[in-house]
This record gives sequence, structure tokens and C-alpha cells, in this order.
Amino acid sequence: MVIARAVRDRFTAVAQGPEGKFRYPVGDAGLAGLGYDEAITGRLPAEVRAHFCGVGNPFATVDACVWPPVCLLPEPSRAAYTSASGSDVPGDMYGDMPDAELDAPVCFGNNCDDGADNATEDGNPAATRDRCLPPQLAACPVRPGDAVLDVGCGAGVDTLCAALLAGPDGTVTGADASPHMLDRARANLAAMDDAAAPAARAPKQSAPIRFVETGAESLPFAANSFDVVISNGLFSLIVDKPAALREIHRVLRPGGRLRLADQILDGPAPQGADVVSNWFR
Repeated sequence: MVIARAVRDRFTAVAQGPEGKFRYPVGDAGLAGLGYDEAITGRLPAEVRAHFCGVGNPFATVDACVWPPVCLLPEPSRAAYTSASGSDVPGDMYGDMPDAELDAPVCFGNNCDDGADNATEDGNPAATRDRCLPPQLAACPVRPGDAVLDVGCGAGVDTLCAALLAGPDGTVTGADASPHMLDRARANLAAMDDAAAPAARAPKQSAPIRFVETGAESLPFAANSFDVVISNGLFSLIVDKPAALREIHRVLRPGGRLRLADQILDGPAPQGADVVSNWFR
């Protein structure tokens, strides 16, 4: 509860504007640095783009993969969700994995150089190991007509981008636990609608959007409701990450797509009084 309350308090301030509240670029600088498509972000009013504070680009085309993938790693025990250093606050789900798993090689394209000798016994090069995502998953996850859920939507910048990508035949839902951030998201949606007012007679180019106040650990949506779930910078703030993942998979339709962008802690989990102050590093 201490962490959850600290998160809510922090984003009460962020709802007024993210500038100076993060250690990384926000607003237009953040969007450009993360490679957002200017053809999409350029359709957002400047005052909307100014509220962007994401840590990644959930719409990017993915051209890298990690081996072994998380789905093939041994399932951590419940005890592993708590930092091995003794904190009562759960750390990153994989924060206490053995070094051999944390040091798994990164593969680009179809190539994976893990430092091993890949030659066969006769001296010829071994066949290239293809460990990367298939093209349909490596592409931008949002397609025209999709039903999209943005978990931890914050000020709604990604939600608005998703609506433009899904088009008028899609639907987009932004979900966030902070009522202040949702107020900002609704204000940004109104600004978007106002900017489009001169073209009101033209066919609508984006999906309808709704915003719902909810935490990620208990989503108030029916099973199999969405084609795509995106999230940008939320999971590093969630205490019960497994519960949130279970909920996301519950609301995704069979064959649905999940794209997360987030930060991970590189180092030991914070302790004592530093837990709250360092939760947002």
C-alpha cells in the first residue's frame, strides 16, 4: 500500500505536466528519441504531445529478440517475487535470476552470437539459428479495426496514437488507476477533438476512445475483449506484476497481441526508507 500510495501521489503532480519530473526526455523530445512515427504524432496538438512521459515505443517495429525468451525460462517461485536481499517489497520478477539467465545473448535479425563455437564437426559454419519474432508480431501491434487496451494510459498520448492507428473501425480504451491522470487524458482527448473541429464534416479518421479508472491487477473487462494490449512505463510501478499479467492475458482474445515498453532495475533492489524514493528511478 505504501508503494501504491506513492505512485498515486507522484502522478497527481505529473498530471499537471511531466517536465522536470523524470530523468529522461519527455514531450516532443521523448517522442522523437523513442522513434515515434511523426506521421502519427504530428496529428496530435502540441499541448497533448507535451504530456508524453513514456519510457519506450510500444508501436515500434521490433527487430531484436532475446534468447531464451521469457516463456521458456523456468517459472520463478513465489518467493522470488520478493527481493533476495530481504526487502518486503517485491522486486522485479526476474531480478534474482541466476547470472547465466540474465546474461542470455541478444539476437538481431536471424543472427545470434553468444560467443560459442558455431562450427560443425567438419569445420563448416552451423546453420543460423532463427530465434526472432515472426513478421506479424515484429510489426506495429495495432492494425486498422483493432480493439485496443492501453493499460496505464496516463495522459493518454499513446491512447490517442492507438486510436489513429486503429482507425474509425477500431475501438480504444485507456485504463489508469490515477483519477488525476485520467482527467488529463480526457482533456487531451478534448484538445484532439477541438483541433479536428474544422474538418468535422470529413469522415472521422480515428477510433472512438473511452477512459476507465482501474488498476492493472483487476481489470473490469470481460475475457477476450481486446485484440491488442499496450502499456508504456506501467509495469515498473506495479507491485503485483504476475496478477497484472494474468489480467492482461485474460482480456486478450486468442491470438491477441501484447506490447510492453518499460524500464528494469539494473542492480540490487532498494532497501528501507529508500524503497519508495527509488521506486521511480
